Amino acid sequence: MHNLTPRSGARPKVAPLTLSLMVAVTLAAGTACSGSSSPRAAATAPSPSATATATADAAAMAALARAQTVVLATRSFGFAATEVLSGSSSHATSVRGSVVRGQGVTYVLTANGRTSQVVRIAGATYVRQVPGKWSKLLKPRPVNDPASSLLAVLRGLTDVSLQTVGTTQVVSGSLPPAAVKAAQLPAESTPAHVGVTLDANGHVTKLVIATQSGTTALMLTTSYGSFGRVKPLKAPV
Repeated sequence: MHNLTPRSGARPKVAPLTLSLMVAVTLAAGTACSGSSSPRAAATAPSPSATATATADAAAMAALARAQTVVLATRSFGFAATEVLSGSSSHATSVRGSVVRGQGVTYVLTANGRTSQVVRIAGATYVRQVPGKWSKLLKPRPVNDPASSLLAVLRGLTDVSLQTVGTTQVVSGSLPPAAVKAAQLPAESTPAHVGVTLDANGHVTKLVIATQSGTTALMLTTSYGSFGRVKPLKAPV
């Protein structure tokens, strides 16, 4: 359940989405709850090729290095993430929104049959249950760099390989437990499987992470776009 009451001391919790920004994770660090029931999804993601050559690995590392540079240079972007938990029961949570680095993040989170909207800008956090009225939290959460979780993934990937289709590159690899934790995802003793899709300009356009937490499998899929085209964020009230 979402607790959006703007009382003193109330603040949104951190959800494992934010990568979702992306974002996840840091991007969606506004609200946390279980998702609504959804069909079971297998937690699989592109895995490293067993026949990857040293040359392919070097090309993959070069692509990741370029992607990091592009992320750091990108002032704004939009994102859409879906998190699916599969175990004794299955749940799905989705979040979509926009980021303006140095200013804040706005997103809509759908889970457990409810939709919440959050705007986090410097010095203020606004929340509402859609279609309810906006409230301003008395103690806003600080706005951290929303790209930090994505960068943690790009920097932490190991055993990487590269596939190129036209102008699109897909880097597949493993994310060790320490790097999984740095990206604010559930960390187990085994690496997560990761697939990173890059466009011709080096932008990360899609990120797929499959990991395990106990008996629960987690699949996090995040798409990115509108690079540098997001309008400045404003307070909703």
